[in-house]
Parts: sequence; structure tokens; C-alpha cells
Amino acid sequence: MHGSWLGVGVRIAAGALVLGSAAACGGTVPAQAPPVAAPTSSLSAPTTTAATSAPAAAGELASVFPDTADSTCAPSDETVRTRTGVLPTEASTCDYSAVAAGAQVVFAQWPDQEAAQAWYQETADLGPRVETNDQWQVGGVTQGPLYTAQNSNGVVISTGVYEDLPYTWEIRTGTLDESNAVFGQIRLQQSADIAG
Repeated sequence: MHGSWLGVGVRIAAGALVLGSAAACGGTVPAQAPPVAAPTSSLSAPTTTAATSAPAAAGELASVFPDTADSTCAPSDETVRTRTGVLPTEASTCDYSAVAAGAQVVFAQWPDQEAAQAWYQETADLGPRVETNDQWQVGGVTQGPLYTAQNSNGVVISTGVYEDLPYTWEIRTGTLDESNAVFGQIRLQQSADIAG
């Protein structure tokens, strides 16, 4: 659950250069938070290193979250569950430490949108927002709500949920500034492109 994770914290913001480059190539467009005056990061793009575990199965989750097919991802353990015990249909935890030390992203498909919303709500229940963004975008199109909060262990957790779809993503990094780099690297689909 969110409050018990002892990893690192999060900051959500997107790099316009990364967004523009991906769009120009015709590939999947990295996610984009609404424009804000966010600090920039000098961290380089992630590089894939030898996997310590097999990549997650390229199932339905990979069609929504292409990053889950990477060798830096593995099926999530049972700590990815709602407070009421609902487990995701499929979930993958991806290592983004090549972007920011200890950074992770959890991508999940839930049994229904209600369960996805419950996962999102658990981040909101951690406390006040630590940044002003309350929506997230892909290609300039709003996809759903976003909440970034700090848990009691000092970990900043940012959770996005697709509006009316059973999918969530959650970024965990060491600082708010580091998540700027992580968010600019994750690839998310527009909801209109997700088979429902």
C-alpha cells in the first residue's frame, strides 16, 4: 500500500523537448503534465542495463503501458493492492534508476475503474498536494486526474488514473525534481487509443 512504501519520492512534470521528439518520430508520445514552471533536470535518458529478472509478460498491460515490456520491469508483488484488498488484474513495477537513483514506476490494470480510482484515492488520502498539477496529459490532451503527495516516511508518490478506464501509473523517486526526469521518460497512451 502507498503509506508503507519505504522507497523514494516523486515529482511529475514533462519535458516539451522529449514530447516533441517522440511525436515527430511517430512513436508513442511520452506523458505530459499541464505546463508549469518546473525545474529542469540534467539527468540523461535511461539506458537499459542487464536485467536482474525477466521482463514482464507482454500482455494487455504492455499495450497500454509499452514500458512494461522492457527488461527493467517485473510483475509487481502483492503490496500493489487497494486498502480494501483489491488486487490489480495485471501490474508491473519498472526500475527507472538510470534516470533517478531508486526511481520506480508501477503500472497497473485494475478489475474495473472503481478499483483504479480507489488506488488513486489512496495517494490523495496521504495528505495535501505537494505540487499544483491535478490532471495529466498525453500529447496535450488531458487523460485523467493526477495527485502527488508525501507519505509519512517522506516518500513522494504521484499517481495518475485514466478517466473512465481501469488503468493507473504511479511514480516514486527520491525528490520532486527527479520525477520531472522520470515523467518525461515514461510512455503513456492517449485514452482514445486504448481498446476498451
